[in-house]
Amino acid sequence: MGKRLRVLSVVISVAATMLVVPSVGQLVASGSAGAAAADTQQFTGRDIYAPDIIPNPNGQGYVMWYGGWQTQQAVNAGQLDTIFQRTSPTPNGPWSNPTTDILSSQVAAAASEVNDPSVSVVSVGTSYLYTMFFTVLSCGVGCNNQVWSATSGDGNHWASFKQLVFTDAYGLDASSPSVVLEPSGAQRWTVYYGADCVIGVASVDANRDLLTSSIAYRGSGSQCMSNPDVFQSGSRWYMFFNVQETTASDATRFNVWQINSASATDWSPLTSTPVIQENGVQRCSALTPFVLPVTPNQFNIYYGLVLPGTYGQCTDLTNSTSIMLAGNPPLSPPSPVYPPAQSCVGFPTGSVTGMAPGLGDAGYWIVNAAGQVDACGSVANSYGELPSAPPSPIVGITATPDGHGYWLVGRDGSVYAFGDAGFYGSLPSAGVTPSHPLVGMAATPDGRGYWLVASDGGIFSFGNAPFHGSTGGFPLNAPIVGMAVDPATGGYWIDASDGGVFAFDAPYRGSMGGSRLNRPMVGMAVDPANAGYWLVGADGGIFSFGNAPFHGSTGSLGLNRPIVGMEASPSGAGYRFVADDGGVFSFGSSQFYGSAA
Repeated sequence: MGKRLRVLSVVISVAATMLVVPSVGQLVASGSAGAAAADTQQFTGRDIYAPDIIPNPNGQGYVMWYGGWQTQQAVNAGQLDTIFQRTSPTPNGPWSNPTTDILSSQVAAAASEVNDPSVSVVSVGTSYLYTMFFTVLSCGVGCNNQVWSATSGDGNHWASFKQLVFTDAYGLDASSPSVVLEPSGAQRWTVYYGADCVIGVASVDANRDLLTSSIAYRGSGSQCMSNPDVFQSGSRWYMFFNVQETTASDATRFNVWQINSASATDWSPLTSTPVIQENGVQRCSALTPFVLPVTPNQFNIYYGLVLPGTYGQCTDLTNSTSIMLAGNPPLSPPSPVYPPAQSCVGFPTGSVTGMAPGLGDAGYWIVNAAGQVDACGSVANSYGELPSAPPSPIVGITATPDGHGYWLVGRDGSVYAFGDAGFYGSLPSAGVTPSHPLVGMAATPDGRGYWLVASDGGIFSFGNAPFHGSTGGFPLNAPIVGMAVDPATGGYWIDASDGGVFAFDAPYRGSMGGSRLNRPMVGMAVDPANAGYWLVGADGGIFSFGNAPFHGSTGSLGLNRPIVGMEASPSGAGYRFVADDGGVFSFGSSQFYGSAA
């Protein structure tokens, strides 16, 4: 990272060794300068470091994310620390050519460098959701380290970048996160990090927002620590970290130390011991340890190796030219079982107002009137929610076309944008007070605009959304309850509680207007693959029009609470709807990923 003389993010090349340790006792020191003769080169590069390795969820072998320059040509061209990925059939290589995963320019305008990746994985049906926490060097007025996160469906393409905002003094310059995925509860991750020579710990929720933060380990008092890696092996919890050897004549000398505990949170009374010690002559530093447990007392340890520079001095922390494996070849860890994505958390009965599909129909968001957003399945990381109840209740949620964001709409026409959803205006921002309450919204096919619809059928257009017509000012037999966009024409339909459908520059496929209904209609969804649409009633009754197939309903089941909205799969092979208590009902190809009931 740019602030290399700060201990918080000094990491260079990557090497590895295997240590055999007692399951409860302290580690046996290894990997010192004398072990260098047994090192095996994994791959070469320029200023490469900060590895994070997992068994490949999608096949055999291993995936490594790491950071640095990779080539001198890259840094000469202005590309500083970047996050890369390689794969290998074994923990000992051979490693593939690198692919670029995250550039600083993808994250934020002030981001200068990105590094220190730490990845967690959960299974979602037959696919996987990756979440990466990493360090960003942000240079606005001065430079400081920040912890950010991102999500991916394949481990290569990352989006939904979000800063983890700390409120304590230590967290304001946090870096080098190490992530532990929690199995259940409001806390989704425990994130350890380096901050001003101590090790901090943060509780992070499903929205990737901070719950609490504190100091996890202060060391002996004279140690300057950084770059923690925390994991559980057997019944013990282990923390490996860097210590800057302040007694060394060369201030850039870093060794690896560790502690282990029966508790993931109680580290303070423990005494750490050195694991890898460099002499500062043949080898300068061992940095950013990452540990891949093999058995409860055998570990593959990867770390950064800094070698002397041109004049034989340990003064340049960017002088890393290869990734090494030290000592005996590592054992292969057992095949992992990645935990399923957590189910949604509960909302108060009667508060839920809508739902929206996630990318690839592998998850969904549920929203309530207070603007809280629950994420289920592959969208186990939501893009945000309202910090407090808005002036006017939220009546719906609409996803962006790429599934990397959403809008919330209020009864007064307020619009709240999250993720990659753009804000293109709202009724309050335009100084407009609607004569009838808003009941829904829909986005244009490219996501660069949206429409709001009121209960009288009035349509309000924002961004590049064209006005195609409305029923505002016309007498209706029943109030409008929702709208949907035709992906073929760009026009839209609006539907009423009596089953009436009104088409504007979109083909009319039929309606239930004039028919006797057991319960009023509450929404509609488009079948983009089969040229049709569905209407859903408060009892979960489904009515199909055009070529939209019928996949099932709850119309004859007798529900505890009324349905308030529905969403459909992109293939048209399934749909879901949600009740006002957060209950979710899935049909066809649309899987159930949990409810907010």
